[in-house]
Amino acid sequence: MTNSKINKNKFQLLFRSRMAIGCLIFLPLLVQAEQESVVYAGFTAEQAVQGEQIYVQQCATCHGHNLEGFELAPSLSGNFFSRRWGDKPIAALAANLQRMPPTQAGGLGPQATSQLLAYMLQQNGVEAGGTALPEQLADLGLTVPAQELVDRPFTPRVPGYDSNGPLFPTSRLDNLSPVTNAMLLNPPVDDWLVWRRTHNNLGHSPLDQIDKDNVKDLRLAWTWALPSGANMMTPLVHDGVLFAYSFGDVVQAIDAASGDLLWSYQRELTGDASPNSKKGVAIYDDMIIVPTSDIHLLALDIKTGKLRWDHEIDTGVEIDHTIKAAPMVVNGKAIIGLTGQRAVAGGNFIVAIDLDSGEEAWRFYTIARPEAAGGNTWNGLSLEERTGGSVWTPGSYDEELNLVYFGPAPTYDTDSLRVPVNQPNISSDALYTNSTIALNADSGELVWHYQHMRNDQLDHDWAFERQIINLPFNGEMRKTIVTGGKEAIFEALDAATGDYLFSIDLDMQNVISEIDPRTGDKTVSPEAIPVPGQVLAGLSLNGICPDALGARNMQSTSYNPDTGILYIPMQDTCVNNLTGERWQKYPNPAEDNLWGMMKAVDLKTKQVLWTQRQFAPPASGNLTTDGGLLFSGSIDRWFKAADQVTGETLWRQRLDNSPSSYPITYRVDGKQYVAVATNAGSFHANGMERTAGINNPPAGASLWVFALGEY
Repeated sequence: MTNSKINKNKFQLLFRSRMAIGCLIFLPLLVQAEQESVVYAGFTAEQAVQGEQIYVQQCATCHGHNLEGFELAPSLSGNFFSRRWGDKPIAALAANLQRMPPTQAGGLGPQATSQLLAYMLQQNGVEAGGTALPEQLADLGLTVPAQELVDRPFTPRVPGYDSNGPLFPTSRLDNLSPVTNAMLLNPPVDDWLVWRRTHNNLGHSPLDQIDKDNVKDLRLAWTWALPSGANMMTPLVHDGVLFAYSFGDVVQAIDAASGDLLWSYQRELTGDASPNSKKGVAIYDDMIIVPTSDIHLLALDIKTGKLRWDHEIDTGVEIDHTIKAAPMVVNGKAIIGLTGQRAVAGGNFIVAIDLDSGEEAWRFYTIARPEAAGGNTWNGLSLEERTGGSVWTPGSYDEELNLVYFGPAPTYDTDSLRVPVNQPNISSDALYTNSTIALNADSGELVWHYQHMRNDQLDHDWAFERQIINLPFNGEMRKTIVTGGKEAIFEALDAATGDYLFSIDLDMQNVISEIDPRTGDKTVSPEAIPVPGQVLAGLSLNGICPDALGARNMQSTSYNPDTGILYIPMQDTCVNNLTGERWQKYPNPAEDNLWGMMKAVDLKTKQVLWTQRQFAPPASGNLTTDGGLLFSGSIDRWFKAADQVTGETLWRQRLDNSPSSYPITYRVDGKQYVAVATNAGSFHANGMERTAGINNPPAGASLWVFALGEY
């Protein structure tokens, strides 16, 4: 079909600008505006067949076999893409295409790109013809047409309050006490006030009513249906009221003992923003602090859900930023990091909002600016060319040092950092990506930084929780920051100075061949360093360990401060960069297809105490308690309680969907509860479902709450 015409308002542009190894995120549409219609190049059926094969190998894991998309890899069609790229030069898309996949310099090549494009056109209703789609796409001077936007239905908000107050007047709301800074630093044992319960991010509770002896009697206490969609919710609990933050920017106050709804609030998003998943809200004084999908920070009245104030965070761009973390409240300020694709208007940053005034107090840019410290570590790139530094995870805070700690993620454009410019005083380390940064909590000033992995070419993030742990080192106790990257290498730094102390390599990777015991500097295997034009098919057993989803990921570790044991949820997956096939690092017939695992590591001795393998990769963060229990959830919908000493499963419950969230425990009226949220659409969950061959429900989300002896 040659010189065919399609209505400019009916064709949907397909694009996405960032994803992990092996995922093609955007595809150029070859079109040319001609007044009322557009002319596009044809393609052959053979090209579409070849493109489908490439898509299955390189893209389907992230974007779905039906192009449905997930949380971080959205559908390859729709309003977002048309708004972003409509009436824009196709050369801009072609330039972005050269970044993907990050393990292959120069992208997949012009032939594969045209084949992929043919398949995508076919899947979007364009018929094949006799003329092949050209391979040279960037030099044609063509323009992408904007499509007519489809109305996006807005879910009517549940009335959060009326003139008479909340939905159900109750003593639970009446008796809510203000949450002080002192309470956030040392939470009441019955409450869960912070993302990982305390600002040191341990994920541990001192509650022990539910223990190893009686956990077999754990029963469902109540459930609550949540808005369907991707969700990483961490419920907060204070004075018997549970606060849930769900997909669609819905905040709900629920009686934590009975499951009755007390009030509800839904944010009506502004502009082009779409709902996305976040790790939760914060609580302070008599307010619930809410980060929104349109990059605002709200304060809701804790007893009614009424909006107190609304602060729009200035990003300088309309679409490029999202929020995935939960705010942390320190010294009367809500501190949160942003994620985003480009360095427009300065790039990603961490921002502090004064909770009395609702105004910005400070911000710190996680991409070093050219004129600032670290600015010469970007291979000579201008600020506009620098990408990455996203902050996916809430920070941690130490009161004694008055420091907050965060971990910015890698760059999104690895190609521009592959070949050093070889100019004096210029490196390609790319600060502050893959670093631990320590900021003064009052001013946002950088006190120290430590880069765990320079110039990350494999999307092996060090972007997860920073735990503040007292550990013995060389005969003395040191306050340390402990964190681990996707390679399942965990490192300890001095919390005051950032000095490197030690590393623990859990042997799940084949990329780093050596770690300097004095500095922590890492030597990368030559086979793992992409060069322009190279396809990474080498390394051990013909692939990279781990794959882009990592040997560990967003599922947070938990640490029992009484025993000194760190519990790490992990998955054993490597990837062949030619076929997209995944496999285990150490094939063992007895462990074949046991993709998930849990490891218990003694941080004092640096020894692995036990490893428990399971069929499905982990889905949830870990939760430990003084009852000797380790709670965790897996992709196959199981939620379990294990013995901290042995790893043996003592109790388990099958849920309605994947518990891709962060479980908590709390106590109301003397009774201990355990809560976890399920959801559909988590990027990590959907990627790992395909690894293990799991088919979870395509929709549905719930809050599950358990207690002893109830049905």
